[in-house]
Amino acid sequence: MTSTVVRRLLAVSSLVALLVVGSAVAASADTPEPRPGSWEPKPDVDLLHAFLLLGGVPLLIMILITLLFVAPALARGADLSPNALEPENQWLGGPRKAAGELAAPDSEDSKAGGAGGSW
Repeated sequence: MTSTVVRRLLAVSSLVALLVVGSAVAASADTPEPRPGSWEPKPDVDLLHAFLLLGGVPLLIMILITLLFVAPALARGADLSPNALEPENQWLGGPRKAAGELAAPDSEDSKAGGAGGSW
C-alpha cells in the first residue's frame, strides 16, 4: 500500500472513533426532573449496603461452596492439613516381580528386554 492510502485509512478510522465516542457521551444523560406521575427520583444508595451486597454475597457463596466440598471429608475424619495431601512415593513403571515380564539384558550386545536404542 502506498502512504496516501494508509493516511486516508487512518483518517477515516479516527473519524469513526470520534463518532463512536461522541455518541456515547450523548447516551450518558441524567434522569430528568421528577414530575407527578412520570419519573421517579433516583434512590440514594448507602455505601455500606452496596459493599455488603456486592462483596458480602459473593463471599458467602464462596464459603458455602467450600463447605459443601469440605464437609464430607470432615465428617469422615480425613486429615485436611497441607502435609496430609502429599502422595506416597511411587515408582511408576519400575521393576516388578511378575511372571510375564521380559527378561533384562544380560550384556551390552544382548537383545533381551524391552525397547532399546543407541546413538
